[in-house]
Amino acid sequence: MILRKGRQERGFTLIELIIVIVILGILAAVAIPRFISLSSDAAKGVAKGVTAALRGSITVLHSQYLLAGTAYNATSVTNGVDTVDVTLAAGAAVITATIGNPAAATVTWTYTPQAGTVMAQVAPAF
Repeated sequence: MILRKGRQERGFTLIELIIVIVILGILAAVAIPRFISLSSDAAKGVAKGVTAALRGSITVLHSQYLLAGTAYNATSVTNGVDTVDVTLAAGAAVITATIGNPAAATVTWTYTPQAGTVMAQVAPAF
């Protein structure tokens, strides 16, 4: 009986490597658009949260105005909002938020100041 040494396999064949690369390419083609969509959805969600926080700040400040006569403006509205990874900047008629660190999105709100007993308003531009 003659024993022959079997062929020693070392590493992968070229076809195996090509199949793995093709599978990775298909996965990347499917996953990348979904990831980009999730990122934009997250930025919109943060903007909606900031809108609610701004409106809540306006409500508190307007209540103080009605009780004590303390006037408020866009700067005092933004100072009343506690944010994480969102930078707020206030102008006379505009409030701007830079979302993310590094900046992923910028959202702008139109600020309408209070007039007498009428509460100030913010209107998002998204």
